Amino acid sequence: MMVIWGCNDDDQSPEQVNLLFTEDNLAGDWKRMAEFKGRPNDSLGLSEPTEDLFAQFENCRKDDIIRYVKATQQEGNTYFWGIGEVACHNQIANSFIEIGTWTIQESGKLNRFYSDVGEPYIVVLLTGKQLRIRKESGTKEPEGVIYEFTEYVRSK
Repeated sequence: MMVIWGCNDDDQSPEQVNLLFTEDNLAGDWKRMAEFKGRPNDSLGLSEPTEDLFAQFENCRKDDIIRYVKATQQEGNTYFWGIGEVACHNQIANSFIEIGTWTIQESGKLNRFYSDVGEPYIVVLLTGKQLRIRKESGTKEPEGVIYEFTEYVRSK
């Protein structure tokens, strides 16, 4: 007779658990914490990046925020771009501007629309505290496809 025990990882906090790709789980404020080019054929952004794009940003762009607001009955989902605590020249700290609308599918496909232009992304990680997205298409190189990733930490 074989007995199989289930393992419950009590050390894993709710903020670290992978969430379903739904509007409710994505809605909120997300502060950018990283932007990088991944390794060839690494569609999840798990390997050491080939290029740290975030390090090249001005300090005033490193704490930018994206806000996903779930739809009301009258309107669609909207997203906003926010300036963090450190504002660049001619910007106002802690301010937001509406950019467009968004949708998310259970598969992880995230579409952001602005001025009749769609930007397709893939959500590769969504927890209570962390979000990692990549552009849907990457750059084809001889070694394989290279994707650009952006990571966020939930700020609200």
